Amino acid sequence: MATKKTFHVGVTLHSFTSEYCSFIWSFEDMMQRAALLGGGVEIVGPAHQRGFPELSDEFERVFKSSLERNRLTPTSYGSYADPFVLPNRDLNDDELVAYTIPQLNGAAKLGFPVVRLQYFVYPVAERLLPYAEKYKLKMGYELHTPLEIEAPLTQKLIDQVRRIGPPHLGLIPDAGIFCRSIPAARIEAVRRSGVNEALLDHAIELWKAKTPLQQAREELKGMGADDRLFGSMEFFWGSFGHSDPKSIAQIMPYIIHTHGKFFSMVNGDEPDVRYEEFVRALIAGGYTGWMSSEYEGPDTDSFAIVKAHQTMVKRYIAKYA
Repeated sequence: MATKKTFHVGVTLHSFTSEYCSFIWSFEDMMQRAALLGGGVEIVGPAHQRGFPELSDEFERVFKSSLERNRLTPTSYGSYADPFVLPNRDLNDDELVAYTIPQLNGAAKLGFPVVRLQYFVYPVAERLLPYAEKYKLKMGYELHTPLEIEAPLTQKLIDQVRRIGPPHLGLIPDAGIFCRSIPAARIEAVRRSGVNEALLDHAIELWKAKTPLQQAREELKGMGADDRLFGSMEFFWGSFGHSDPKSIAQIMPYIIHTHGKFFSMVNGDEPDVRYEEFVRALIAGGYTGWMSSEYEGPDTDSFAIVKAHQTMVKRYIAKYA
């Protein structure tokens, strides 16, 4: 029986942040490991591109040489809006456009077909469309917690994408919006900080109940919680989403890339993210693009844990394709 044509699994260099920022691995080291992990590579502009948001001739030469040498496929370029870079005010629309255009130009020169957008560019996205067309790029809003598929702001993004239509504006769902639980390592780190354990446990229950953050804060404030717990709650509510993977069906026509966010691997599976359902939904919808493994957990052997993640994803692909 023939299997369906399905998606490919690569890696974002963001997964290797620990080794890169510790000067254990060079940029070329990361590229070599990406070649061993599916062959698709995603970079994050300000983290990996010297001179960002401008593209230097030197980085273009280094990157293209490494692509050819390691036989890599560029998959997605992580652009940034950075509307808060000024100390006294947010960037205005004209400044957001001017800040994003060189990133689109640079992504195209580096050979990326897709550019990840942050939702901050929502007011100016239509002004960027002529540049996406000029550079033959697909721009995609990343649906990253708290932008769960059901969230009101996400629905505004979806409505804009639906109205404009393909091929130059789409969506990039991040697997972190499909969590079933908060990673144990994150909870344990908060416990070690000395917060009241009973209040922490109650905060976790409020997260499980999908309680809005402000409502949860008010309830816990009345129980005596302080800023130490509130800071952790901001992280929990802003990193681990409750979307149902089945909701992928409503955005499937607009998906241009996916982020395989994961926080740990235990016995061959990701315990906190509903990966089997996510992969099954992508395959059922006919997705044939790329998924970038994106590790965001405690320091570990990044290559080994990304490889384990990809083995899991490929197992689910084989099961449902």
